[in-house]
Amino acid sequence: MTRLLFLTLMWAHAATANEVCRYAGTTDYSGHVAVVTDVATAGSTTTVDVTATFGATPLLWPAVRYQVQEFSTWRAGELQSLAVNTRYSAGDHLVRQQWDEFEHRPDGLRAQRVQAKTLSELAHRSPAFVRHWDPATFGADWLADYRLAAPERRPDLDLAGPPPTGLRTPLALAFYWVGRLPAEPADVPVFMPGFKARHLVQLPVVSTSWAGGLVRQTPLRYPALKDRPVSSATAWTSFDGHLLQLAFDFYTWSGSARGLIRKRGCEGEAVSSR
Repeated sequence: MTRLLFLTLMWAHAATANEVCRYAGTTDYSGHVAVVTDVATAGSTTTVDVTATFGATPLLWPAVRYQVQEFSTWRAGELQSLAVNTRYSAGDHLVRQQWDEFEHRPDGLRAQRVQAKTLSELAHRSPAFVRHWDPATFGADWLADYRLAAPERRPDLDLAGPPPTGLRTPLALAFYWVGRLPAEPADVPVFMPGFKARHLVQLPVVSTSWAGGLVRQTPLRYPALKDRPVSSATAWTSFDGHLLQLAFDFYTWSGSARGLIRKRGCEGEAVSSR
């Protein structure tokens, strides 16, 4: 049922109001970030397709490249389905590539995964899915072939228990829902797709006014991050609900990183902010 919903919404994507926005930014270690968001509405249903590419050259390490696509569907602001494709490489070495789908159920989010480290491995496991291996196809429609890929059931990636009201996903929150949060302080539940521990985090978001809209700030706490200093994210949003600028500071046990991402422009029909 979830897959049918995905395909129906993706087919209807061209026939509904949609807006494509582009963002670009820089980080420490000569890092560059490029993000494209494609948001479409059809009645009370919204699809949020976010594709992000990050590249950097850490000291004494080969250049790293990380790509992630997060495709989610929402009805009346509540998560209905989620699919995530991630690709991570260091130099010429592919570290991993995986495709996850999460089915929304009353008792939680049910996960399944396709993954491979080499093209031959993927060809052996899922020959009908091989065409999605090429980096040039990243971000293209892979859900139509997902069933042919024989995805593996992954209970360790499930979100157990009824999903909380207002549940968000990382990229959809950062590049779409952040501009639609209430102006009052709020704890936002965020599902961490693909993580084997701490599938759910609470982000306490505080908003303040600025000349162009609102500034949203939240501390970031997770086992991979240090307790002190506290990692954080700050988003500048316009009055009509668009993300204008996103800044972040990460402090991990192996180092720290800072970045700033700015909106470059949008095309298409503006999607309602409420």
